Amino acid sequence: MTITPGKYYIWTVGCQMNHADSQRVAAILGDLGWDEVSSAGAANLVILNTCSVREAPELKAHGQLSMLGHAKKQRSDLLVAVMGCMIGNQRTIDALAKRYPMVDLFFKVEQADILPAFLEERWTPIASGDGCVDVAEVGASRAVGMERAGTVLPVISASGAMAITPKPATRELHYPGQLSATPADKVTAWLPVILGCNKVCSYCIVPSRRGRERSRPIDELLGEARSLVERGARELTLLGQTVEAYGLDLPEQPSLSHLMARLSEIDGLERLRFMTSYPRHFTDAMIHEMASLPKVCEHVNIPVQHGDDRVLERMRRGYTLAEYRALIDKLRAWWPGVTLSTDVIVGFCGETDDEFAHLLDLLREIRFDVVHVAMYSPRQGTLSYKWEDDVPHALKKERLHAVEEVQHAIALELNQQMVGTTQEILIEECQEQGERMLWKGRTRSNKIVFFPATDDNAKPGDLRMVRIDRASAWSLQGTMA
Repeated sequence: MTITPGKYYIWTVGCQMNHADSQRVAAILGDLGWDEVSSAGAANLVILNTCSVREAPELKAHGQLSMLGHAKKQRSDLLVAVMGCMIGNQRTIDALAKRYPMVDLFFKVEQADILPAFLEERWTPIASGDGCVDVAEVGASRAVGMERAGTVLPVISASGAMAITPKPATRELHYPGQLSATPADKVTAWLPVILGCNKVCSYCIVPSRRGRERSRPIDELLGEARSLVERGARELTLLGQTVEAYGLDLPEQPSLSHLMARLSEIDGLERLRFMTSYPRHFTDAMIHEMASLPKVCEHVNIPVQHGDDRVLERMRRGYTLAEYRALIDKLRAWWPGVTLSTDVIVGFCGETDDEFAHLLDLLREIRFDVVHVAMYSPRQGTLSYKWEDDVPHALKKERLHAVEEVQHAIALELNQQMVGTTQEILIEECQEQGERMLWKGRTRSNKIVFFPATDDNAKPGDLRMVRIDRASAWSLQGTMA
C-alpha cells in the first residue's frame, strides 16, 4: 500500500517491555517512511504507550489524553492512538472510547502491524479520521466509494473481529517483526523474548492486560538480534515479565540460558542482560550456564516485593523468604562478582509496622545494589482491589522514604568499594556537564559510570577500561585507564 509519510511521536511510560514495544512500533512507522519527532505538537500521529501497573503512570496517561483532546479540536491533521497496559478487554476499551472520543485507534503491540492499514484508511495530509475505532474495525469500509483499488486490508472474520486479535487466555503468539528501520545509533536495545505472565500475584494487572506467557521461537529471536547488532546495538537486554520462563511453552522447551548461548555466537554483540527474574524459575543449572557465558553480564534483577512471609502470602508471590534467600546465596556463590537489584512494594493491604520492619531488615541483610520501591495502589481487575486499602497514603509515603534512606546508605557503601578498581565500560552516550563533556557508560555489573571524553577516537558502542576515582549512591566517576 502507498501511504503519504507524516511525522509521529510515541509517548512511553512504564517498564522496559513498554519501551521495547515502542521501539517495535517506531520500526514499523519508519518502514512506512514516517519521521519521528520529539514532541506531540510537531506530530501527525501521537501514540501513547500506557502503563496500568500503578496509579501514577495511569494518571499521567489521562493527562496526556486530555491535552490531546484539546489539540485535536485545533488540528485536522492529528491522529491519536493508545496502546499498552491500559488496553485490556473490550470493556476497558469501550470505557476509554467513551471518555476520550477523539482517540482514533486502540491497539496492543501484538496488533501493531495493523498500523499500515490504519494509516492507509485514516491518514491524509489534509484531514484526519472521523472518530475512534477499535483495531477490529480497521479495514472495514464505512461509506460507499471508500474502497481503494489494490489495497490489501486485514482479514475480518464473520463476527467482525480480526483474526490476529489475541485473547487474554490464549498462548497464540502474534508479534510484528519489522525492525529494518530501528535507529542505528542505539548502542543498547531491548529484545522481548517472552510475552505475558502466568502468575496470579494479587496486586498485579499485567496478566489480564498482556495475556498468558508466550515465548518467541529461537530462530525469530536470532534474526531480530542480528538485525539490531547490524544497526549498531552492542548490548541486548532480554525481556520478559518472568524471563526465566522462556521456552517452557515451546515444543522443544529451550531454556533462557540456551537462548543466551545461541545469541552469544553473534559477532559484534558484546553484552547480554536479562530481566525480570522470578525466583522459582531460576534453576541451579541456569545459574551455572549463565555464569559460564562471557557475554552474559553479572547482574540479576530479581524482585522480592516484600520482606515478610505473611505479606508475600497475601501477595500470592508463590515463594517464601527462605527460598528467596537460598537463591541469593547460590547466585553469589556460583556467579563471582554478580550484583543484585530488586523491586519492593510498601503499604500493601494490611501491612503492619512489624511487617514493614521485616522488609527493612531484609534489605540490610541482603544488601542489594539497587532497590526499586513503589507504594501500593489498588488496580481494578486484581484480587487485592476487593480488599481494604487500609494503609494511609501518608504512611505509605513515610515507609517509601524509609526504604530509600536505608538503600541509599547500602548503595553508597557498595559503590565505594569499587573506588580504585578498573572496570570495563561500554560507552552509551556523551553528556554535557557544565563546560565538560563526559562519556556515560555502564560496567558489566550495571553500574553507571561517567568519565571525561578525552579520547578523540572513542564513540558510543566502544569498550574502554576506566579507573574508578569517586562514588555516589547512584553512579561512579572515573578516568580513562
